[in-house]
Amino acid sequence: MDRPLELLFHNMKPSAELKKLIHERTERLEKLDQHIIGCRVTVDLSKHAHRSGNIPEVHIEIQVPGQNLTVSHKHNHGGDVLTAVHNAFDAIAIQVKKYKARKAGRVKQRELPEDAA
Repeated sequence: MDRPLELLFHNMKPSAELKKLIHERTERLEKLDQHIIGCRVTVDLSKHAHRSGNIPEVHIEIQVPGQNLTVSHKHNHGGDVLTAVHNAFDAIAIQVKKYKARKAGRVKQRELPEDAA
């Protein structure tokens, strides 16, 4: 990455384990595409605990040449913040792979049935 990882936490104190996980997953993204310019990860633990408890929300924004790729993942199935981070990074990895395929000109085109042509 051209810029260092931006890591923000709201309404929570991050654990060493959480920081380590985010750094590891960011390094994996860099291996998918060497042209990532920057990455911002925001982890927000909602203060509104109501019935469901604290719900972690993870936002990831990646800058690549020509565009930004973003994911906003709110984990609300009884999981913890680590699970939410894993799921958000899985989703952004798919976007990075699609971006890389488009950049290389390997976008899947929907095939038409032979009788429709």
